Order: sequence, then C-alpha cells, then structure tokens
Amino acid sequence: MESLKRPLRKQSERSILNVLSTQNTKSEVVGRTLTSTTRMGDIAEHYAITWLWDEGFEVFSNSGGSGAVDIVAIKDDEIYLFDVKTLTYCADRDDYEIKTGRSALQKRMGVQLLSFNPKTRKLRLIKHRSD
Repeated sequence: MESLKRPLRKQSERSILNVLSTQNTKSEVVGRTLTSTTRMGDIAEHYAITWLWDEGFEVFSNSGGSGAVDIVAIKDDEIYLFDVKTLTYCADRDDYEIKTGRSALQKRMGVQLLSFNPKTRKLRLIKHRSD
C-alpha cells in the first residue's frame, strides 16, 4: 500500500509520444503513424455509438474485443445489431472499401454493417442484398 502513496512521476513529452504513436513497418509506408489499425477500429466504434445516439437510439457496446456484434441498439421498441467496419483504402480504385462482409452467423442474426471512413470520419449504414 505504501507504493500507492508515492506521487506519480511526471511523464516527459517524449514518453507520451511513444505511447500515442506506433512505428509503421509496412514497406509502402515508413515512419510514424498516430493510429494503429486496432485503435482505428476502437475509434470507429466510438463514432458509431455517438452517431446512433444522434439518431435517437439507446446504445450498448460489446465490452469484449471480439464477437459477431459490436453494438446493440434500441429504438422505438426494436432491437438492432450492428458490426462496425473501418473502410480500407484501395489504391487501385483510389477509394475506400470494406475488406470483409457479414459472416454467415451475422447474416443469420440479422446484423447490419456500419461503415466508417477513417479519412472523413463519416459513418453510413450498408444496404445488404437479400439473402
């Protein structure tokens, strides 16, 4: 317990930079990036939560890091299941796209995809073809 009474040491600006940034080792991009792909997924989910709030939903997020559903939302006594997908830049098309669609389980559950564009930070509901 004695160690808890010690004052916290002040972090230098350099150590904060190391925590917030990661070294990018991809061959096409070398240098520092402020957001890892995992962190971008977390950011996308937080944007989705606030977007759904703005649309009048009650929102409940998945506390785990995996699963078929990222967000459960309720509006007008209806329950909606969402999976948030961060779009990936496709150089061939000079556009952003979703790498993977819904899994078979997500289709059976009626999960809807919300796409997040990391450049514009915009979300949109993906329209699904009939199964």
